[in-house]
Amino acid sequence: MKNEQSQIQQPSRLLEMKILRLATLLSEGDEGLDRDGARLELDSAGSDSAVLTARFHAAALRLVEDLRSQGETVPLSLEQAIARTSPKDEG
Repeated sequence: MKNEQSQIQQPSRLLEMKILRLATLLSEGDEGLDRDGARLELDSAGSDSAVLTARFHAAALRLVEDLRSQGETVPLSLEQAIARTSPKDEG
C-alpha cells in the first residue's frame, strides 16, 4: 500500500519539479519586474499575457487538485499564485 502511494505521488512530484525548473529558467533576469512589467515583456515578445495567465491559472488549479487528492499540503505560494491569476469575474 505504501509503495502504491509512493508511485502515485511520484508523477506529481516530477511535474512540480519540472514546473519549478521551467519557472526558474524563464524568470532569469526578470526578478526586478513587477506584474505590469512582466505583462509588457510578454506582450512585446508576441505572447498574449491574458491567455498565458489563464493557462497558468488552470494548470495551477489542476496541480492543487492533484496535491489535495493525494492528501498533500498545498504550498501557500501556489495558493497565492492562483489568487493573483484568478480571472476578474471570479473574485
